[in-house]
Amino acid sequence: MTDPDYLARLTQSVSHWNEWRQQNPEIRPELTRANLSASNLTQVNLFQAELIEANFTDARLIRADLSNCDLIRANLDGAKLRHATLTRSNLSRSSFVNADLTRAFLDGADLTRVNFHLANLQGANLCKTNLIGANLSQANLNWADLGQANLTGANLDEANLTGANMGEVNLTGANLVRANLTGANLGKANLTKVDLTNANLNGANLKGANLMGADLSQAELNGTNLIEADLDGVILRN
Repeated sequence: MTDPDYLARLTQSVSHWNEWRQQNPEIRPELTRANLSASNLTQVNLFQAELIEANFTDARLIRADLSNCDLIRANLDGAKLRHATLTRSNLSRSSFVNADLTRAFLDGADLTRVNFHLANLQGANLCKTNLIGANLSQANLNWADLGQANLTGANLDEANLTGANMGEVNLTGANLVRANLTGANLGKANLTKVDLTNANLNGANLKGANLMGADLSQAELNGTNLIEADLDGVILRN
């Protein structure tokens, strides 16, 4: 449960909260199920906080430090998280519908079954994240770094991945129907049984990628680099 003293201190003043955190680095704030919807928490220090099922709907968390936090099943729908740090946090089953995570740092985070529908992740760092079963449908991932991420079974239907780095990612069984992968780097990626129907792969790098059993029906492949790619069982219906 949320400690009322911590919640009162946090909602009173971010600057005072941050000063208190600096003076008490050994304390891990207990804010489970805290209601912080629509709060202005710009640049707040929530490092290592317990935030299970916390409500951050429409909150301002620009440049906030949410690294190493426990945010399981938290609600961050519509939240502003530009340049925020969520490195190594546990965000499994949390929701970021229509959230702004432009250039946010999520490297090493557990994002299992997270809902990023319509989220803006442009330029975000998602390196080595666990995105198994995550929903990234219609998300904006322009120039995002997803290097070595695990996206097994993820839904990227109509996602915008223009220029994204997806080198060595695991996309086994993922849905990339109508996804825009123009100029994306998928070198040595695992795309086994991925659905790329109507996807745009113009100018994408798939050198050395595993596309065994992938569905590329009606996909755009102008200038796509498929050197050394494994195309065994690929479906190419027009």
